[in-house]
Amino acid sequence: MDWRHVVLPALALGLGLIPSTARAERVVFINTDPVVLINTNGQDPVTNSYNTTGFTPGALGGWPALSEAQKTELLYWLKEGSVPFDVIYTFERPMSGSYDMIVMGSQADNAARFPGLGCSAAIGLADCNDGNAENISFLFWGCMSAADQADMHRTAFNIYAALGFGWGLENLAVSGQIMGSYTANALHFGNSCVNISGTQNCLGQHPGCSDPQQNSTSDLLSRLGARIDDGPPFVQITYPENDTVVPSDILVTANVGDLFGGVEVALEVVGQDMQLVDEKPPYGWSLTGIPQGTWTVRVTATDADGNVVSEESTFCVDLPACGVETGGDDTGGSSTGGGDTTGDGTTGGVDSTTGEPEPEPDPPSLTTGVPQNPTTFGGDTPETGCQCRADDRGTGGGPGALLLLLVLGGLTRRE
Repeated sequence: MDWRHVVLPALALGLGLIPSTARAERVVFINTDPVVLINTNGQDPVTNSYNTTGFTPGALGGWPALSEAQKTELLYWLKEGSVPFDVIYTFERPMSGSYDMIVMGSQADNAARFPGLGCSAAIGLADCNDGNAENISFLFWGCMSAADQADMHRTAFNIYAALGFGWGLENLAVSGQIMGSYTANALHFGNSCVNISGTQNCLGQHPGCSDPQQNSTSDLLSRLGARIDDGPPFVQITYPENDTVVPSDILVTANVGDLFGGVEVALEVVGQDMQLVDEKPPYGWSLTGIPQGTWTVRVTATDADGNVVSEESTFCVDLPACGVETGGDDTGGSSTGGGDTTGDGTTGGVDSTTGEPEPEPDPPSLTTGVPQNPTTFGGDTPETGCQCRADDRGTGGGPGALLLLLVLGGLTRRE
């Protein structure tokens, strides 16, 4: 049989679905809103204070064009890039406690806040050994190309570069990892000693390596801590709902949440020897040509700690096979329309004016549009006779960016 996985249009951002039992060593607030920065309280995200040579306090416009779907994808990539570490990301400012903050701005914001430096996508304070414990870092989306602005993988890479400076990391003379040059598989921190690019600013502060080298993973484990088991992920099948009648072409969708990254999400049709994995949100699988009868789908989420959670939904295809009876006219005939009440072979009621049999009532409304790039359904014979309720929702719903390292008392640029 031909099973093909399809990445589907975005669902609503499910930030409220993550468990809250873990306490992270580091919380990162991704601030997409406008913000006015001061320089009177040192390095303090809570009071929007940032202070270093070359910085001019004032306003940044945020990133108002960033959609909810892009936020969902960005959050996914940020979690995936820091799976080994104890880091939590949020788009809402924490009500209490300390945190790092990413602020965002245009090309004009870059020129105003860091005049004379040129346009750089990622800017952060060189906080050797993470001495401040919390910092403000900058993503200037206006210094990225239009294509890079639309690429949340690339955006996450630049955010990590900015955060990395505040966590005591330095630019690296390597490609394919964070703090080095961007590649398609670069969204991870390296786990070996590699050469630092340019002048080393944090001498003797890169665990396990001799100057001038850095092992980014060793650095971050010593400062942020290793990830902890936050408990099982959250799984909710959003379509089809349990015990509903659906058309033969459907889009199975699910909300899945976990505090950290590294979650694998898979769909299986119970009784079928197959499994479909969706790699990232929004989670969905398109199935077409489902035979009539009852079927059960199961969505399973497995997190990086080995916790497994599943949810099932049972649905029925084709009203007659589901045992759903359609209603007739309440002035005559059967109120359920379940049999021949007129003796003429029809199953509808009788018109009280003409005495003629009424046409059989239409079944509950079902949307039968075929999802784009559907997966052909096939396999074993389903059970029949479920007492399902009708559901009228149908198919449901170039070069790397320049990394700029700011150092207290001076600025250096990676060319």
